[in-house]
Amino acid sequence: RGHRASPLDPPQRVHGMATLGMRVPVVARARAEPIVPRVSSARLPGPSMFGCFKPRPDDVGAACVRLPRREARRTCLTGSVEGTGRGLTRGWTSVARAAAGDATAAGDDQADKAVVAVTKYEGSSELATQLEAAGDAVAEYLNEALKTWEPPKFLWRTLYTLLLLGLVVKRVVWQRKLNMQQTLQQIARVGPDTLGVAMLTSSFVGMVFTIQFCKEFSKVGLTRVIGGLLGLAFTRELTPVICAIVLAGRVGSAIAAELGTMQVSEQVDQLRTLGSDPVDYLVAPRVVACAISLPILSLLSFSIGMAASILLADLRYGISPNAIIDSAAKYLEAGDISIMCFKALAFGAVIAVISCGWGQTTTGGAKGVGESTTASVVISLVAIFVVDFFISLTWFQR
Repeated sequence: RGHRASPLDPPQRVHGMATLGMRVPVVARARAEPIVPRVSSARLPGPSMFGCFKPRPDDVGAACVRLPRREARRTCLTGSVEGTGRGLTRGWTSVARAAAGDATAAGDDQADKAVVAVTKYEGSSELATQLEAAGDAVAEYLNEALKTWEPPKFLWRTLYTLLLLGLVVKRVVWQRKLNMQQTLQQIARVGPDTLGVAMLTSSFVGMVFTIQFCKEFSKVGLTRVIGGLLGLAFTRELTPVICAIVLAGRVGSAIAAELGTMQVSEQVDQLRTLGSDPVDYLVAPRVVACAISLPILSLLSFSIGMAASILLADLRYGISPNAIIDSAAKYLEAGDISIMCFKALAFGAVIAVISCGWGQTTTGGAKGVGESTTASVVISLVAIFVVDFFISLTWFQR
């Protein structure tokens, strides 16, 4: 809404006001001077009944030409404005109707989409309710079942032992944290307690193998390879396995019984109360002591076993000791001694970790201590052969 100037040049200007859908009279001030039209006569139609040119509906700024009377001019201008208003009204009405039709169509589409969404929501809501009810039923059943179920003792003991191994590696390798006093005490305990049994066992096993080798190879005249075969058998397999078995039975059982007794009598809890970590004070020193002591025991046992074999071959089968020594020196290499020490180190660490793990998970008083000791020895023996297989598979496949 507002004032619009007529297309007439001043001073012959006409002021008017028009609104959509309303007829507003337009008052034109006429003067004596003739009125000159702005719009050329070529664009205007013929004269109307009032003696003026009637503008087209789309020509908002159409004007009248020279009129003889004031009333005719007023009527001409009023008709011009009315025609323009009707044209604009019709145009705006058609636009409004089109917009209303589009809005109605869009509203129908939105309504359809809303109906579909509501239907989907109702279906998903029902499915969610059913799933929630099923989940509640399963949770209730599992809750009732877990109240009476206990995990297998072997399973959680194995998991605890693996966790203990990780803690020992973290303390010793990464943090360089080790109780040296306890470690030296355990080395002094492990070595002497195991040395005599390990040397005696190795010597007799060596003599047994000497009997078999000398008897069979003498038939085919291959007595010069007996020393090399004995040396390879001792370094690669016999010595580390025999010493590990002796260590598991002699030291591993003692560690499991000791730690089991401490666990049952709550001495481990007292250590935690005093601010000492049981892993640093009890576990790590024993693991390091067994891992260091077993390679030394293996070297000594290898020497004793070879000496017993040479003595038996000379006294019983008449094979010269020099022939056995030369054959062993020819076939043995530095890598054989290295693999023997590496196996011994791995066996010692495995035995100590298993014994400590089973000892610290002891329950049930004195009966539980006995069960933990027996189980630790059996599992240690099985672990020795399993580790031996994987090390041999990795080392001798190169």
